[in-house]
Amino acid sequence: MLKPYNKAELTFERVRDIGADGRNSETFLSRDHQLNAEIVTKRIAKASLASPAEFFAESQALYASAHQNVVQIHYACYDEDHIYLAMPFYRRGSVKGLITGRYMTVREIVTVACQVLSGLHHIHSKKLVHFDVKPDNILLSDRGEALVSDFGQAKQMNFVGKAEQDRHYTPMIPPEALAEDRFDLTFDIYQFGLTLYRMCNGNEAFHAQLAKYGPPGPGFDRAGFRYDVRNGRFPDRRAFAPHIPSKLRKVVRACLETEPSDRYGSALDVANALADIDGCLLDWRLEATADKRVWRKNENGTSYEFTVNGDGSPSATRRRTADGGSA
Repeated sequence: MLKPYNKAELTFERVRDIGADGRNSETFLSRDHQLNAEIVTKRIAKASLASPAEFFAESQALYASAHQNVVQIHYACYDEDHIYLAMPFYRRGSVKGLITGRYMTVREIVTVACQVLSGLHHIHSKKLVHFDVKPDNILLSDRGEALVSDFGQAKQMNFVGKAEQDRHYTPMIPPEALAEDRFDLTFDIYQFGLTLYRMCNGNEAFHAQLAKYGPPGPGFDRAGFRYDVRNGRFPDRRAFAPHIPSKLRKVVRACLETEPSDRYGSALDVANALADIDGCLLDWRLEATADKRVWRKNENGTSYEFTVNGDGSPSATRRRTADGGSA
């Protein structure tokens, strides 16, 4: 005799929209009355999923990937038309906020990158390919630690380490996705490399390169974009913010190799390469305006500032912040 499912009611109050995840899902801040807490709710249209077997694929992937650098899931449920995923509300936002309108220091880049790689390595150990690594999908915990999120496109690898995927976010697409539909974990390594590139250079620089192909939609030069992706011309591997050291540039370029076999073989390999980046360049923060570039850092109570003006003339200052003295 078949046992019927037990059903229970769940109530939540929709507070405000956070943003659209895609054509068939949306995310909003909710007040969960059972938990008496603010949570993030992702709502997915059932009609957008191929079959009932996919209704809880994302929530199951999140649950299976539980890790300190992966977004937690509270629960999943459904109504007649939608699937709902409930997750914590991370007030610090995402890495996208860290790289918009400002530059990260090299230390910040390496720290966040290694936390992302820790999450990715765990995901890959569960035989999953994430397929959607990008700054928007790396959230920041209350302690500022990176958390890999949004498993809506994650797929299970088969016995030879490949996973099928035919949905791609165009600006982050790897070259092999222009010709194939089965991929291994080096797909995520490429997208991580592109995320790292954006962390090094800022969001504005990345979107300025993307803008040369035209606006999204019918006016976008798809053929030109695809050609440049295949041939390693997008993004420009030579273009880096001036405070990015050569070792970090080398890591980015290795992640972005057009041939998957030429990339790092695992997230752990990338983390080991990043661990080799050290020295006096880690803590300089770059601020750029139309007429000058300024590098600043604080070290043991001393503030350093180095400026290059628009005409190329440099200046430097050093100030003791602990007692107010200067030199």
